Amino acid sequence: MNTTTSTLPKEKLSWWWRVSNSRWFLPLLAATSILFFWLGWPVLPFAPLLFLAFVPILIMEQHITAERYRKPGRTLFGWWYLTLLGWNLTTTWWVVNSTLIGGIFANIANALLMCIPLLLFRYTKRRTGPGLGYMSFVLYWITFENIHLTWDLSWPWLTLGNGFAMFPEWVQWYEWTGVFGGSLWILLGNLLAYFLFWHGKPHFSAVTVVVMLFWIGLPILGGYIRYWSYVETGPEYEAVVLQPNIDPFTEKFAGTENFIPYEEQVQRFIQQSQTKLGPQTSFLLWPETAIDQAFDERYLNQQPIIQDITKFVNSYPQLSLLTGITSYSVYDKGTPPATARYREGFGHYDVFNTAYFINGNTDSTYHKSKLVPGPELLPYPQVTRWLSETVFNLGGSAGGFGRQAERTVFFNSQGVGVAPSICYESVYGDFMAEFIRNGASFIFIITNDGWWGNTAGHKQHFHYARLRAIETRRSIARCANTGISGFINQRGDVLQKTRYWEPDVVKGSIRANETITFYAAYGDYLGRTAGWIAPFLLLAAFVRKRVIKK
Repeated sequence: MNTTTSTLPKEKLSWWWRVSNSRWFLPLLAATSILFFWLGWPVLPFAPLLFLAFVPILIMEQHITAERYRKPGRTLFGWWYLTLLGWNLTTTWWVVNSTLIGGIFANIANALLMCIPLLLFRYTKRRTGPGLGYMSFVLYWITFENIHLTWDLSWPWLTLGNGFAMFPEWVQWYEWTGVFGGSLWILLGNLLAYFLFWHGKPHFSAVTVVVMLFWIGLPILGGYIRYWSYVETGPEYEAVVLQPNIDPFTEKFAGTENFIPYEEQVQRFIQQSQTKLGPQTSFLLWPETAIDQAFDERYLNQQPIIQDITKFVNSYPQLSLLTGITSYSVYDKGTPPATARYREGFGHYDVFNTAYFINGNTDSTYHKSKLVPGPELLPYPQVTRWLSETVFNLGGSAGGFGRQAERTVFFNSQGVGVAPSICYESVYGDFMAEFIRNGASFIFIITNDGWWGNTAGHKQHFHYARLRAIETRRSIARCANTGISGFINQRGDVLQKTRYWEPDVVKGSIRANETITFYAAYGDYLGRTAGWIAPFLLLAAFVRKRVIKK
């Protein structure tokens, strides 16, 4: 910075001038933002701090732009990136438990992607002024979150609206807005806090504090009113959830140190399930990849393990089973999809992380379609296939899985529809709403959260499911190999849950709701709307730049 104290008027030698011109000012802003994001994110209980977490980021933009830095753009990018990297590391560091290199890469890359909407905000503000500039801050960020839900590098774990997952009472209005309503609430709240308490220099008053409290408190009050008034609907069905707790690193998969043969695993599942099953039980859930033996889908019913499981299920009069398996499909004709693998003498084929549903003598499959970048999906395989040998394993089987375009709903003999969400899919609101639009009355989540250890990872994953219950007003049964299994009602309340790293079987009653919420009907309309408007703002900024050049 080129500013010197000898040429400044006395009023600029105040305490604030000294603080803002200290070499510790920018590090302090970055540390404050990281602290607020960390404390405000599940599973820590200080969610209101999210309404202040972006304020230091906005102050950085104002400060660095106003002061005479030699390279303000690079300086601002550096501090923004450091701040966003801190947010990622403090809230999703646990990814490194599955693989150190992959976890580090995921955090570094996601923080870099998060810088894009901020850099576009700075560009727009410089070209169009603060009015459109600060509007663009909100629109660009929500557009980024919406894109982050749909492309092959998708990682929506830190979508801002997820920050209220531990407080479902606050956001009962997600049945109308989805998590993007929460993102909008947080972003506008940060702008409000910035203008009330800062914008030039710090200033506080009773009025500004009251205004901020109203901004936070009124939607929470509305959430509680809806929470208290909402009455669950639909007939009750009895479900049993198995948490077998087989170590994914040493026992579950072939080739691991203490691998348990698949037949023995299945017998263990059956014996544990029988401790809670009864004649009134309608549904039984086993976890994701409960049976990792690769099954040819053309001959599923002919597999001895599948035949034993079907015989077990049919010994209970009303029972249907949802379990995870690994399966593959061979492409004999036509052009195979980009995800297909090829083996000499075998041909093209896809391997699937599959949900398998047995109902009487009928069965159905659904292939996991929201795949984790790296272990399950080689992003844009048409152009990145050369990376297949070096893909990062974030928990699962490296090499890339196939996926399907439609959301398959399973129906039992009574015509009750089940949405089979596999692991990571339960983080996607609009994706899960597609199951509801296709007739699902329940959401059943099967997962394996043991990859991340006893960290915030499996807890966050569990709490995010509570938001899906509110958005769709669907009861949820959640089945983890290990992690947290249990039941969630239509208001997002946890009815039962298991402990981490303990084998368990739980039984509960859940309601089959057929009503379609506004959000389930229209999905992420807020994200799409932001995505429609944002390009026009960027175009306005570009045109304004061209006009200035003339």
